[in-house]
Amino acid sequence: MDIEYNDNLAAQLSIKTEIGRKALALALRNIQTLDKKQQDYGPDNIAKHGEFGVLVRCDDKTARLANLLKQDRPQNESQLDSWLDLANYGLIGAMCHLNQWSA
Repeated sequence: MDIEYNDNLAAQLSIKTEIGRKALALALRNIQTLDKKQQDYGPDNIAKHGEFGVLVRCDDKTARLANLLKQDRPQNESQLDSWLDLANYGLIGAMCHLNQWSA
């Protein structure tokens, strides 16, 4: 289930711009994806290597994204999915840094 744009939530968060509202919708969708992946894989793969491991994953994803951006029509992975994965890796890295990620 994708979360649709919600004026009430945006107002509660004092989000006033159209860009802020669009980012909110994407962020909520992305958090749903993060949660689904946690249900499938659990936290151990990240907890094993912590922030450095997340950094390596970001580097891999950035290299893949650079290749995707060079292609006219990527076949097996969308550019959008790669950008959203990077955003989630940022959240995961921040959670590791704040000692909020646990196995």
